[in-house]
Amino acid sequence: MTPTVVHRFEIPLREALGLLVGDERAGSSAGWKIVVEDEAVVVDLVEPWAERSIAVPPDFDHEKLLAMIEAGEFRLPPPEPPPSPPPAGQAESPPRKGGPLAQRAGILCNEGAFRLWAEVQTPDAAKAFIYRRCGVESRVDLDYEEEAAAKFKEMTLEYEVWLEMPDP
Repeated sequence: MTPTVVHRFEIPLREALGLLVGDERAGSSAGWKIVVEDEAVVVDLVEPWAERSIAVPPDFDHEKLLAMIEAGEFRLPPPEPPPSPPPAGQAESPPRKGGPLAQRAGILCNEGAFRLWAEVQTPDAAKAFIYRRCGVESRVDLDYEEEAAAKFKEMTLEYEVWLEMPDP
């Protein structure tokens, strides 16, 4: 005997999910699966972040894993803690960048007159001369260390005076 349909109800899926599990959960899910098991309607929601799948080998023993979880023998590792913020009153320092003094030092190294005054032949030798004279390891230090900045300014002043001197 063929059953006769007496009533048919058509409910849009999102609306039905909203009624079954709540509008917020239904609206934020990326997917779902609905099945009838015994006397119950089972709704599996897939959250939006689950965009990747895990390949499970065909011989995987689900029952054994479930038994291990229930027995407390299987635990997921704890999530990594977020990086700790710097101590109070100590903000993370931004990377040091060269400022006007570092830029000026770079320009001087390429000036032939400066190399003549410093009695060196190449831009690299001029750089080494500035580092030695100012006590720094990098041009960037000239903009961050007061003593080095003072030595650099004194050196450039000597160079500028030398430039202004009349030729013999």
